[in-house]
Amino acid sequence: MTKTIKQAAFVAALLAAGGAQALTIGEIQVKSAFGERFNATIPVTLAAGEDITPACVRLEDSPDSKHKNVPALIRYNMVIERHGKGAVIKLSTTDGLSEPVVRVGLLVRCGAKLSTTREFLVTQTLVDTPKK
Repeated sequence: MTKTIKQAAFVAALLAAGGAQALTIGEIQVKSAFGERFNATIPVTLAAGEDITPACVRLEDSPDSKHKNVPALIRYNMVIERHGKGAVIKLSTTDGLSEPVVRVGLLVRCGAKLSTTREFLVTQTLVDTPKK
């Protein structure tokens, strides 16, 4: 192979690798109990040059869900906080949830190249209140 062909192949390989998607959605961490306002965080890892904003993240009730019989969380507040090479998506509701199990379908679509989904089943435990 000539030097020019080797250089062209190397540049093509670098360009192909640069297009790889590196956004990773971590496990949901629920910080609320059944009947309380829903409060959870989802960590997101980003690659160099990637960004995530509230405009490109939403919860959706996917018609293709394997868990259609579980109610989806659709009324929510969301805040995204950046932390170093990643971010944390904070989800909350203004009212307590009336279902002990909910489905959280997360869609991240930031531009045409970066799109990923993840579905969580969240079981909220009942908090024992002391009897008076």
